[in-house]
Amino acid sequence: MTHSPGNRKIRILHVLDSLAVGGMERVVIDVANLLDPARFEQVVCCLSRRGEAAHLLRPHVRCLDLGKGNRADYLMPKKIMDAIRRERPDIVHSQSWSGVDAAIATRLMRGPRLIHSEHGRNLPHIHAEPWKRRVARRALYHLADAVFAVSAELRDYYCRETGFPRERMRVIPNGVDLRRLVAEDGAAVRRELRLGAEDFVLGTVARLDATKDTMTLVRGFARLHLDRRRPANLKLLVVGDGERRADLERFVVDHELTAAVRFTGVRHDVPRLLAAMDLFALSSLTEGLPITVLEAMGAGLPVLATRVGALPELVAEGETGFLVPPAQAESFAEKIAMLYDAPALARRLGAAGRRMAEREHGIDRMLDRYADLYLRVAEK
Repeated sequence: MTHSPGNRKIRILHVLDSLAVGGMERVVIDVANLLDPARFEQVVCCLSRRGEAAHLLRPHVRCLDLGKGNRADYLMPKKIMDAIRRERPDIVHSQSWSGVDAAIATRLMRGPRLIHSEHGRNLPHIHAEPWKRRVARRALYHLADAVFAVSAELRDYYCRETGFPRERMRVIPNGVDLRRLVAEDGAAVRRELRLGAEDFVLGTVARLDATKDTMTLVRGFARLHLDRRRPANLKLLVVGDGERRADLERFVVDHELTAAVRFTGVRHDVPRLLAAMDLFALSSLTEGLPITVLEAMGAGLPVLATRVGALPELVAEGETGFLVPPAQAESFAEKIAMLYDAPALARRLGAAGRRMAEREHGIDRMLDRYADLYLRVAEK
């Protein structure tokens, strides 16, 4: 195994389930692509499959696929150990639940340092974890050389669930490349999506699964759209895919909303699509520090989101957007209507969100924090 890196490159092996389309995966891709390749050599190790977003990795970043698929694989720690032998990393950086197998493998190898990060939580564990998972996470945290979460709320949740000392889990907030979010031609994107120049476009970008609860947003939009007092130029743009997409499309057809709702499926040009929106919404039941909201704020959009997870850390009520209770379609409808009726307010909220994103969530600030952590852990 490798020893103190000295002046040579620090080798990092990122371990996660896959490079599917999602916020955690986007952060891993950005860190792997954008950290100085003269100082860091990085490899991404996917346990289940490469995933739809793997093609976004730059040529200098290799991607391993351990091929677990959807089945349980009790030999996964051994497979990760084999990858560590081949890659000889200074640091193994595990993400979320994949960290359990990665921690076993790393500590059995007795060579590389271990960093673990928590990026969010999913159903059914958004309020509490089963005791076996709590024990496994606590052991993982104690085995790691450094542990962090992407928000203060997420840190507090996992420390509360596991009993891990709060002062030992740091916070490194997500960041986005704001340079990708300027100078997009919203009019051209609207033409591509069959949206009119005068339409008021409500947009969301999310995995279409139970945790994101996009159905609540669609129900809220339906309430408003079917109110005959409202103009016909209200449109909904749903970007993403997942197991709940068929239910959402069936609801749209049953409620005669097909002319008002656009489903794009998975897209890798989200900054372009944001340029076509007037308002961004997210109806999640829980969140880490969502990249989609950061990108929407960076694009100068007002944000309407649920008051869950770390979203209150991002959305300043009445300053950059509004927060509503989860699973309440009527609350979404009320706030959408309010912002439709007050375009000057919507613009003011969006401009404030852009300033906040620039001040606190630029990608360079995030990358500096990751680089500092990697250097300090490697030098231990």
